[in-house]
Amino acid sequence: MKRLILALTICFLMGSVSAPPQYLTAAPVGNSEFVAITQEPVDVVVPVEVVAKLVVEGPTKARLGQLVVISVENSDAKSFKWLTMPSTDNFLVIEDGRRIVFSSETGGEYKFVVACSLGDTCDVTVHTVKITGTPVTPVDSLASRIALYCGQVKSPTKRDDCLKLAQSFASVAMVVDGGSFTTPVEIVKATFNSNQEALGDRLDDWLPFREGLSKELKQLADAGKLTDTPSHVTVWKSIASALRDYAETL
Repeated sequence: MKRLILALTICFLMGSVSAPPQYLTAAPVGNSEFVAITQEPVDVVVPVEVVAKLVVEGPTKARLGQLVVISVENSDAKSFKWLTMPSTDNFLVIEDGRRIVFSSETGGEYKFVVACSLGDTCDVTVHTVKITGTPVTPVDSLASRIALYCGQVKSPTKRDDCLKLAQSFASVAMVVDGGSFTTPVEIVKATFNSNQEALGDRLDDWLPFREGLSKELKQLADAGKLTDTPSHVTVWKSIASALRDYAETL
């Protein structure tokens, strides 16, 4: 019953709940006059192509601190809404609601209520993830944040873009390791030129990623972790690896 009430509430918020349709029929009066009579429909068949249908894909179990990705991208719908029970700040809705990323440092069950709409129809389901075990310490926290930045990018060729960017960072790392560039300014300029060549006219689509990564690199530089060419090579290789890993999830 609680789930039914929640489903109806979400559908109402999405503007998909409406009063049952009524139909007008005509009844003869005399020989030439007609009057409209309201009657309830006997049967209403909604065309299959306009029926919202959720397809939820994602794990039902995860360890403490593990990054969980839940996808509804294969659903038949145009808009999505998410709620979590219990409420938590440790999740992010990305790609216009088609994916979420989530992690928790507290064990227990987390229920993700997702509603979708298509035309005048909606669908609602609940996906439960059980968090157990001991906390996972990320091998490279930069990699998880890169995945979040990539998730904010809207590009019809995102997977190919990711792989091209990964190759771009790996190539620059190789050139830097060979001694062609020795200063941070030279390395950053070479990286921008390489990324621009890799993405072409989709460079602007990747602005969320570029801005996020720029902040990450500034923090590393301020912390003294990008002081020489070896440190740049290490970080650039990590970025390339994170981009390839993210591309594999698409």
